[in-house]
Amino acid sequence: MRIAAFFLLCLGLFSCGMPANRPVDVFVWDQLLAHEDPNQVEPVGKCDVDGFLAEMERFPWHDQADEALKIRKNSPTLSVTDLKSDRSFFISPAVDDKDRLGYFVGYVYPGEEGTRARRYVSMYEVEQMEAIREMVVLFFRRDEVALKRLLGKFPKYMDARDNTDWEKYLKMKQKFI
Repeated sequence: MRIAAFFLLCLGLFSCGMPANRPVDVFVWDQLLAHEDPNQVEPVGKCDVDGFLAEMERFPWHDQADEALKIRKNSPTLSVTDLKSDRSFFISPAVDDKDRLGYFVGYVYPGEEGTRARRYVSMYEVEQMEAIREMVVLFFRRDEVALKRLLGKFPKYMDARDNTDWEKYLKMKQKFI
């Protein structure tokens, strides 16, 4: 009985000191539709590369891009986050004035120690879904060098500090620990 109580006490003491941002070897995905509030988006669940590619096939890219253009609330997005590396990859559709579908892809990555932001985002313009599928595979392989090389072949739309709430991200991550 004393041994069990001692064990539970030690477990409680050591678990309290666990860092909120410790690596968790899991990928989670979410989607934001054109009419939804971006602040209410929660991860749908865990995924692997095949599951995420299947979600990409099911996502109504053109319909969502049209709806976003009409209601101008937000940009519909399908995204995946690697909780082990604190990196994310997202895809948002857009249509031009001739109703041609294109995509913005973004890569969110941690800032270096001492930089002004915890994370940064680089966005690129990509016209072909096949190239995006290749990027997704590289993201799931955690092959950052090859992913950045492939992204670099496309026009860069912007680089910015990631303005998402870091504390909200950490709370979401805790759900998967």
